[in-house]
Amino acid sequence: MTPRAAINPEGFEEKFRHDIDPWRYRSSSFEETKRRDLIAAAGSGPYARGLELGCAIGVTSRALAPLTLKLLALDASPTALAEARRECADLASVSFREAVLPRDLPRGEFDLIVASEIAYYLKEAALRRLAAELPSRLARGGRIVLVHHVRPFSDAAVHPALAHGFLRQSLERRLMPVWHKARAHYRVDALIRP
Repeated sequence: MTPRAAINPEGFEEKFRHDIDPWRYRSSSFEETKRRDLIAAAGSGPYARGLELGCAIGVTSRALAPLTLKLLALDASPTALAEARRECADLASVSFREAVLPRDLPRGEFDLIVASEIAYYLKEAALRRLAAELPSRLARGGRIVLVHHVRPFSDAAVHPALAHGFLRQSLERRLMPVWHKARAHYRVDALIRP
């Protein structure tokens, strides 16, 4: 993996302050299709405890909520988290926490973990640490869903296709692949802990 100039947590905060929906989660048909693929990869649930890494403004959190009895959604941007709380204000089962990954990865086991559009923003050492720690956060029978762009863009720390591939291959050493979809611009994978 080749290091690149990457956006950091402060950069995400600035991005959300400038435009609360910079990736058009609420209005983009592309984002809606990707979210449907993510939900399909997650399976039917219900999962007792869910964890969403990099929740942004909570649109995907809202889509995941029906699959989980409790969902903890993390993001590094306080502005994004405030909007996510508004987005999911009517969902008592969803909570949000400010976190920089992998440093602030919560302890305990989760039945569903979603890592969507986050791996390529982590520098190589952080990505390796996340890949090493995620399996220990997954309960027996639990599922991890990975969703990432595979085309390069300027503020990724690692080429997106390499980041997704590395994370998937690292997790496959301890988890069993159960779902895969390759689209032109992104990949979706789901793995379970047997």
